[in-house]
Amino acid sequence: MNLLNVLLFTAGLLPFLCPAQNQQNPPASITNVPNWLKAMDKNSDGKITSTEATGLMKKNFNRVDTNKDGSLDKNELIQLANRLRRNNQNQQGNKRRYISTEELLKSAPKDVMIEPDIAYRKGKSKAWKLDLVMPKAKSKAPRAAIVFVHGGGWRSGDKRAGYFMRGAIEYAQKGYVCITVNYRLIAEAPMPASIEDVKCAVRWLRANAKKYNVNPKRIGAYGNSAGAHLVCMLGLVKPEANLEGDGPYQDQSSLVQAVCASATPTNFLLFDNRRTTQRSQPGELFAGPIATLEERGRKASPSTYVTDDAPPFLLIHGTADKTVNIKHGDTFHAALKKAGAKQLEYIRIEGAGHGVFHQSSKKTYPAMEKFFETHLR
Repeated sequence: MNLLNVLLFTAGLLPFLCPAQNQQNPPASITNVPNWLKAMDKNSDGKITSTEATGLMKKNFNRVDTNKDGSLDKNELIQLANRLRRNNQNQQGNKRRYISTEELLKSAPKDVMIEPDIAYRKGKSKAWKLDLVMPKAKSKAPRAAIVFVHGGGWRSGDKRAGYFMRGAIEYAQKGYVCITVNYRLIAEAPMPASIEDVKCAVRWLRANAKKYNVNPKRIGAYGNSAGAHLVCMLGLVKPEANLEGDGPYQDQSSLVQAVCASATPTNFLLFDNRRTTQRSQPGELFAGPIATLEERGRKASPSTYVTDDAPPFLLIHGTADKTVNIKHGDTFHAALKKAGAKQLEYIRIEGAGHGVFHQSSKKTYPAMEKFFETHLR
């Protein structure tokens, strides 16, 4: 498969995590489509050609024209309207889920201590911060730690959104030291910046292990979707892969000792996107030279790094996931097993979608708790 058709996706619209063929057409009553046709379909043939298109439609014409016939038909316009609407809902949802520092500290349980917005490296990026949550009760023995990494298609999300802060608090109440991490999103820097950032956060945690009474040999990580991709990289990618970035604490390891990952993108070659383009531009996951695109895609895939010394993995995936197909979980688990990885658990849930971790919480929550208890304590 030509990787250009797999990795390149619509800048400023919807990332390839939601490919066009997996989207359901919204009702025909969507106002965007008739308005677009009314404004730009000069010959009233029900299509918009490149010469008729104006503004952003003209600028993004080649990306919206998925069948490359030189015109945008009603189906392509409906797909565009659907993507834009979903993006807007996601953006609004992210805003609603954000928790201010004041609110976070005010609502914190009495048995945990939170240190918000710790800079894990110096620099201009506002993303290089984490929140640390730990038990207030003292412990003579160093504690195990868990790194929580949020999802959001590498282009949205926040360390305090949804379960990533709630989970950190819950596991701190169970006796772990937890951090929930922000990283550079693709609007700021393309892949592999997000990988480099979460690795730097883990190195920061090890460098400060004594301060926070952490056992540096017992660090686990949990992530969902894009966050699951990143924690898999934390479990597998060694320094010789040259993905440590230019952040500090290079004398510390960025590897974790246990990984729980749900709805995980494991191999960028497995995404089947029918868009064709000859550009790789800012705002895209793999923005950069076309000539090195395939190499960079492989380098960013967890499946590239499976080995017999992989740490324990708990993989969770739903068979009805239309965002990250079940083949990502199936092939990754099979590859780890074939490589000789010893401690693997794969929870494959029939009928579950991309939100499998929370949809099946009666099964997944206890499984993750048992997994970390077994392999970190």
